[in-house]
Amino acid sequence: MAKLDKRGKKEVFALIGDPVGHSASSCMHNAAFEKLNINAVYIILNVLPKDLKKAMEGIRALAIKGLNVTIPHKEKCMKFLDEIDNQAKKIGAVNTILNKGGKLKGYNTDSDGFIDSLKINAGINPKSKDIFIVGAGGASRAISFALAKNKAKSITLVDIKNNKTRKLKKFLNKYYSKCNIQSIPYKNKGKIKKVISDSDIFINATGLGLKPDDPMVINPDFLHKDILVCDLIYNPPMSKLLKAAKKRGSKALNGEGMLLYQGMRAFKIWMGIRPPEDVMKKSLRAFLKNYDF
Repeated sequence: MAKLDKRGKKEVFALIGDPVGHSASSCMHNAAFEKLNINAVYIILNVLPKDLKKAMEGIRALAIKGLNVTIPHKEKCMKFLDEIDNQAKKIGAVNTILNKGGKLKGYNTDSDGFIDSLKINAGINPKSKDIFIVGAGGASRAISFALAKNKAKSITLVDIKNNKTRKLKKFLNKYYSKCNIQSIPYKNKGKIKKVISDSDIFINATGLGLKPDDPMVINPDFLHKDILVCDLIYNPPMSKLLKAAKKRGSKALNGEGMLLYQGMRAFKIWMGIRPPEDVMKKSLRAFLKNYDF
């Protein structure tokens, strides 16, 4: 373990969200700190939506050096920041915060972290691909932005709140007019089935699947064997959606790689150095293997 200095000072990093009990972020960041002999600790903090403002004030008061932000705070935390990185500002969601002398700057590493995982773990380049995404929240904004940035041919958006998909479609068209963006009403099952049948990649960008009794985000009969099914959920590692996809012969990708690569990018923002990928990956997989689902 990293030794405390003479004053017993230890830098603190944290994850905030609700819920956060399933998170594996602490294990991989703490493993990296230990490997690099950095005197720091990463903790998990459950912050209810009604307490977000107080929590952000506490970051400054407690001099917490860095923060990861997860559901449901990725968008709402932005109004409490002093500065926002250009990419995060465009995306409209922040998942990483650096506290530099009491000034909070927000970043989005989910975006590039997802593309890293898609290329490294699934061996797929999104260029010229037709992509279907369920969900239009902060995570969806980040990955749809990244996919359009990486020249996806088309992106179709579905959410139970149709106004959110229309808003996201407008946002994407503003920056990437060459990508064919469309939104489909959640109740239009016929069109949803047709578009999925022509898609190369299907992505669940909602929280559905975190709990054992959650309903399936989509009718699994809509999936086909040539489609890559991505679930941003990593805990459990094999969600109901991914199990159903594999039964149909589809290739499946969970959120483990995205978590790893966005975490590595966040670590570099905080510490200025690239963390050891092998150490973080080993710690992450050990956590998921031993987690009591």
